Amino acid sequence: MYRIIKKSWIWFSISIFLGVVSILAIAIFGLKFGIDYKGGTVIEYQTKATDKVNLAKEVLDKDGYTGYQIKESGADKAIIKLKDITSDEHTALVKDLKSKMGDYTETSYDTVGPTIGKDLTTKSIWAVVIASLGIIIFIAYAFRKVPKPLSSWKFGLCAVVALIHDLLITIGFVAIIGHFFIWMEVDALFVTALLTIMGFSVHDTIVVYDRLRENFTKNPHEDLELSAEASINQTIVRSINTSMTTIIVLLAMLVFGSSSIRHFILTLVFGIFIGTYSSIFNATPLLVLWQKKSLKLAK
Repeated sequence: MYRIIKKSWIWFSISIFLGVVSILAIAIFGLKFGIDYKGGTVIEYQTKATDKVNLAKEVLDKDGYTGYQIKESGADKAIIKLKDITSDEHTALVKDLKSKMGDYTETSYDTVGPTIGKDLTTKSIWAVVIASLGIIIFIAYAFRKVPKPLSSWKFGLCAVVALIHDLLITIGFVAIIGHFFIWMEVDALFVTALLTIMGFSVHDTIVVYDRLRENFTKNPHEDLELSAEASINQTIVRSINTSMTTIIVLLAMLVFGSSSIRHFILTLVFGIFIGTYSSIFNATPLLVLWQKKSLKLAK
């Protein structure tokens, strides 16, 4: 039997270290926001040129554009993201790109204003907050018949603390990667990845919690730590197998998929890994620690 609860101080120390590193990375490097949030222009174009990205870079550099991003979007397509440009600037840019590539065809052109970006930022924050509150309420309701002295609300709150741990470390990871690679940006897909990670992580946590409830219901007088150890050991293989099979599929998409969703897939891979870690090594040990502290204070 793996002694997960007994060595909980090790797991908590690792999580605190990663959390501190993440906070420092966010504070020092910051997050590289895409035009979904800060506003700008998106141009998708099609060409048979094999070096379509480099050719576009040459044109943008020559025309004096900075801070732009170019990603391949399929075999013959690529996407340019740059600051907000006027109609005249757009016309001039298209003319230069056509002269450089020959068969250049613009398939889409869109501009996102800063007001829309600000509104999306607010909605993204609310999405994460509402999802967290919904998880607390759902778990508290689902575990409402848990035997005393356990509390269903503690289950929900500990699960959300583990989720905050997952999101913080994942955001820190994105900040670090974004500092070194221009393609790692924060956009609407990034928020989708965070919400997906939340759902995946809490799913694993609930599996462990449900087994803990079953074991504690069968043996209500057994020490909570022993019940928790047994519950984790009974579900750890399932959790790891589920996560690994998902990560293998995501890695295949990362290697062979489109570069336009590379940042989304990489965020998911890292987030699911961290979510699996917290479900096993943080969520249940935290619940046990909280319950022990509550019992000591009640004496």
